[in-house]
Amino acid sequence: DDKGVISTKTKLDYESQKNYTLNVSLSDGSTADYATVFVRVTDVNDNSPEFGTTNTTAAIAENLPAGTNVTRVSATDKDEGFNGLVVYTLKGGEGKMDIDSSGVILLQKMLDREEQGFYNLTVIASDQGQPALSTELNLIVVVDDVNDNAPVFSSSRYEVKVPEDQELGRALLTLSATDQDAGANAFITYQIIDQQPPTSSPMFLIDSSTGQLSLNQQLDYEIINEFEVKVQASDGGQPTLSSETLVVVHVEDVNDNPPEFSQAGYDVFVFENHLKGSPIYTFSVSDKDEVGTTLILFLINQNDVFFSINLQKGKDGTILVTGSIDRESKDKYELLLVASDNGVPRRQVRTVMFSFHTQNFTHVSIQVLDVNDNAPQFTRAQYSASLPVAAAKEGDFVLSVSATDLDLGNNAVISYSLLDHSDDFHINNNTGEITLSSNLGHITADTVVTLTVVATDHGVPQLTSNVEDTNDNSPVFSAWIQTHLSVPENATGLDLGTFSATDLDTGDNALISYSLQDDFAGTFHINSSTGKLMTAKALDRELKDSYDLIIMATDSGKPPQSASLVLSITVEDVNDNPPVFPQKSYSVTVKENEPPHVILSAVATDADIGYNAIIYYTITGETTSFHVGELSGDIATLQPLDYESHSQYMFILEAFNPGEPHLQDTANITVTVEDVNEEGPVFDQSSY
Repeated sequence: DDKGVISTKTKLDYESQKNYTLNVSLSDGSTADYATVFVRVTDVNDNSPEFGTTNTTAAIAENLPAGTNVTRVSATDKDEGFNGLVVYTLKGGEGKMDIDSSGVILLQKMLDREEQGFYNLTVIASDQGQPALSTELNLIVVVDDVNDNAPVFSSSRYEVKVPEDQELGRALLTLSATDQDAGANAFITYQIIDQQPPTSSPMFLIDSSTGQLSLNQQLDYEIINEFEVKVQASDGGQPTLSSETLVVVHVEDVNDNPPEFSQAGYDVFVFENHLKGSPIYTFSVSDKDEVGTTLILFLINQNDVFFSINLQKGKDGTILVTGSIDRESKDKYELLLVASDNGVPRRQVRTVMFSFHTQNFTHVSIQVLDVNDNAPQFTRAQYSASLPVAAAKEGDFVLSVSATDLDLGNNAVISYSLLDHSDDFHINNNTGEITLSSNLGHITADTVVTLTVVATDHGVPQLTSNVEDTNDNSPVFSAWIQTHLSVPENATGLDLGTFSATDLDTGDNALISYSLQDDFAGTFHINSSTGKLMTAKALDRELKDSYDLIIMATDSGKPPQSASLVLSITVEDVNDNPPVFPQKSYSVTVKENEPPHVILSAVATDADIGYNAIIYYTITGETTSFHVGELSGDIATLQPLDYESHSQYMFILEAFNPGEPHLQDTANITVTVEDVNEEGPVFDQSSY
């Protein structure tokens, strides 16, 4: 201006022009002078760094070591000096990556795609001016998968129950394995690598893609009742990684076999005085099945009601005499025997034989043997004869007596004798012919002589037509009486059989009454006349599982004679007690991230025994994260728990009997997941 002050007309830009040369003239109107002014533009920090063309997405394999280059970025600053000096910093990467002064991003730690599949990075390029200027560049680092994880089955052991009549091709179980890798590295193929016990053809097939296990051959519980199948899951990576699990297949018995008798036919011999209620023959019945093997036996005896059947120990059948057998009325019985199980469907085999033979048909032939139970009987009540005394001489025939005996053999052979000795008469022991043993000269006419003839058989004991009895025999229980009985609990009014005795005496001396030495507070009752034994109260096996009853048989003679019989009674268990947990609720704390393991053992008890005391366990309400051992009651996690997604689980554990009726108990289970300090604090930015 007119004062000589040089000023800028526009904003100067160091980056466009760093120097200016000005020619300045000075004039007073007449003379002039000239000067040259050199203007140097001083740089100020007015430009931020700028990134060059860069691919904002980088990929790196997960298994590369620390120090590996991820990518490189480059930024420039138009300013000079400190204003143009670019320094790089990196945000993100979570400590796994860093950037050097040249813009190269390096791995600090090995990456794991299964933990994090990509990283969002921010590269900050800053100059060193005052104030400093900076520019950000956003990068995405994608972690490429490497096949470093083998497939993992949802369970190290699977168990499945399959009925033996399961149809072929039916799916039994679907196995599931997961692979934390991706793509082909996570593509899983299933195959069976072992089966125990081995068979000529594989019993099972598995779908290579879905893991569905199916039946390939027909099962037979009676041959093999359990298989162990080893299944392998392989991924599609290179090299291939695999894992194995065990599938235990429990073959369940179904009622596919009928009962079988031990022989085709039975010939049985029994004495006619056999005690009512006592056995005459025991035979074996078997069933290859294990379910439905409680046998039911039917005895069909063509209009005869003298026999019954009793099943002992579930397999042995005993024919009992229920009526009075009299050989003299009938000496042979042909019975039809049917055995049926209680399975579904019910199967039965029957035994019968007529005049022809057919496979699986037989018969029970009971031949009644004679005992000396009939005394000789005279054909007439009295005999008479007239003799001329004057003409009678020794040896003359007087008359013949005759008696018959309904028994057989020696029991029917009769000998005759005179009750009182006579000097005048003689009787032939074998024929019953009476003759004179003298000439009767000492007897006057019209004299009546009375002789008493005794007919005696040859049986044991000998029976006569007119011998007066004395009470010289005690009552006797038959050796055939079954002295060990099994009866079910809870039933009242059970008929335990008739326990009768015999007495070789006659009349009142053979009249027997029955009693119990101890009726166990009125639990048992016996009919004093017939010996029929009944339960008067329901038995409870859990209170008392056996009794020893002493049955007394006393005759009515004077003095009376008696005998005793010890009867052992075993009370059979009935499923009348449910399983019981010791407590109604359980609480357990499990740390998150722990591998699958048993976290609680909740065991129930059952007061019953045997099959009725078998307890099965199942979970209601939560089946994806927990599993319970079907027979053990051990509750286990199926996968690591995560506190952040689910801090508490509540479900119901059920314990039940497999039998009938279906009895059960439940317990409430609470699982609390304990937090684990798995994530550390993170700065908002990596540098300040």
